[in-house]
Amino acid sequence: MIIFAFVAASIAEFSSKAGKLLSFTIGISYLDTVIACMLAAAAAYVIVPSFALQANQAVEAATIGAPFVEIGIPPIMGIISALVLAIIVGMASSWGESKILSGAVIEFRNMIEHVIKGFIVPAIPIFIACIFAGLSAKGELFGTMSVFGKMLVLILILQVVWLFIEYLVAGIVSKQNPLIMFKAMIPAYLTAMGTMSSAVTMPVSLKQARTVPFINKKIADFVMPLCANVHLSGAAMTLTISAITVSLLTKGSLPSVALIISFILILGVIEVGAVGVPGGSALAAIGILQSTLGFGEAEIGLMLALFMIQDSFGTATNISGDGAIAMIVNRFFGKEDDEEATIKEK
Repeated sequence: MIIFAFVAASIAEFSSKAGKLLSFTIGISYLDTVIACMLAAAAAYVIVPSFALQANQAVEAATIGAPFVEIGIPPIMGIISALVLAIIVGMASSWGESKILSGAVIEFRNMIEHVIKGFIVPAIPIFIACIFAGLSAKGELFGTMSVFGKMLVLILILQVVWLFIEYLVAGIVSKQNPLIMFKAMIPAYLTAMGTMSSAVTMPVSLKQARTVPFINKKIADFVMPLCANVHLSGAAMTLTISAITVSLLTKGSLPSVALIISFILILGVIEVGAVGVPGGSALAAIGILQSTLGFGEAEIGLMLALFMIQDSFGTATNISGDGAIAMIVNRFFGKEDDEEATIKEK
């Protein structure tokens, strides 16, 4: 339901702004996220096994004995089915000018957000505590935490490296000084670290982007709110590295390259609507972690723990990278808006 609600509502909202500018911005954001994940995966395949060996044995499960009560709740539909249905419903709500359908999916998304904020997020710390209690009881906690600590350092380093690459490419493409935009986005970076939400930080990033002299204000007004919803490279990098590490710890082997590529391509689409609440990216990705990588409760618990620890840095990377996207979009569409404004003035 999270995947369907977020993706369908996002498409319903964005497609009302249909045009080349929208398609180009979303395309660049998706490509940026996928490439960032590929870089993260490559680094994880090379580096993670070296320090994962210190966790003497794999984490087979984070439970002791059988549960007293177990209630099985089958999903309404498969993950891919939910994703495809969300795309179809989201597009149909705008293509057919259906205000009722569009309003329904947006209201459903808002309802799911309330469920996440009111129930899931408060329950996550308890769930994670139980997972780590199980690891501690089995004597596997120290080795696992040692690996996670080093993995967290790797994630933070790669996020900084990716920001450097984003702004370097943006400067080359736009033929503008990327340091000007990067300095402007520092307040947004710090705000994102505190709020852990791209949606909450978006007004700050928009305000800062509008102060950059070579960015068309209309482009800033369009790109910054849009990218706050569709550009989540920092969070996606974390999920990719964490998934590879947890898979190695729990299954004793790295996932195949083909499997990770499939995971990344689907993750890029799902992350389009996974904003609004802290940890939204991880919650939206649970489905493909289960269906693509075969993760169970123990693996999901470890993933959530890892993600929550670094969420402030991942969100800051997301929102800061929006400035680089704005520079690229401005290079191709900023002049067109300037020319239109000049014609209107004349």
